[in-house]
Amino acid sequence: MKVIAHRGACTEALENSWSAFRTAVEIEADRIELDVHLTADNQIVILHDEDLKRTAGIDKTLRQLSRAEIKQTIRLSNGEEVPFLDDVCEELLSKIEINVEIKATGLGIVEAVGKLLATHPLADRIVISSFDRDTCAATARLFPKLRVALLWDKYLWLPGSFEMGPLRFMKKHGIRIYHPEAKLLTPAMMRVAKDRGIEVNPYVGLRDENNREQLWSYLMTVGVEGLCTNYPRQMKLWLKEAQDDELRFQNNPLLVGQTPKVPS
Repeated sequence: MKVIAHRGACTEALENSWSAFRTAVEIEADRIELDVHLTADNQIVILHDEDLKRTAGIDKTLRQLSRAEIKQTIRLSNGEEVPFLDDVCEELLSKIEINVEIKATGLGIVEAVGKLLATHPLADRIVISSFDRDTCAATARLFPKLRVALLWDKYLWLPGSFEMGPLRFMKKHGIRIYHPEAKLLTPAMMRVAKDRGIEVNPYVGLRDENNREQLWSYLMTVGVEGLCTNYPRQMKLWLKEAQDDELRFQNNPLLVGQTPKVPS
């Protein structure tokens, strides 16, 4: 199971910062998840929010500032420069995979991200994801060599809703990777996804990763390919212990035909 560092090692350093990304590399996470927007001059900047209030204390949006202005005048709350996607890829992509979540909408950011990454010699180490269906569809259509993932945060409890919703959309647009919120993932969905050859990497919100070991055990048992976690260092250690303990999952109800409660 791949360890995907949510916004970098976000519980050890400021989210989406150079420190968070370099820490993820140091602890040997498998992939970094990061968020991107466009600047005023259509450069790809890494930040979760569309403005700088929360992480830099500045009441301006990224779209109001050029790359030069951000680099010259803005510092994050940890004192570091705001990272840009091309710089992060240049330094880190040879060391770790990168999941680029496109936060803004519109064809402009799809084209900017795609043009930067589609011809990169390490493009096979990149995943592009979004909650926005138009963004996913456009990326898959315009840049077919890039791996695209659909992010999903809606309940799908009704029979057939997974097949008629996200799965139908992914099939239509040739998307083979699914990133659901972890608490919404059921064993039934995983069985369908595996049968259709869909790679599943759920994610956990910043404040939602309670009962971590129970969640990790559940996800490992149902067979997800990876987890976007807020605790990559702890998950790496837990996975090593799990691999050393072959009996850890022997009595898991999923393995004996029961239907467990999805961890919250």
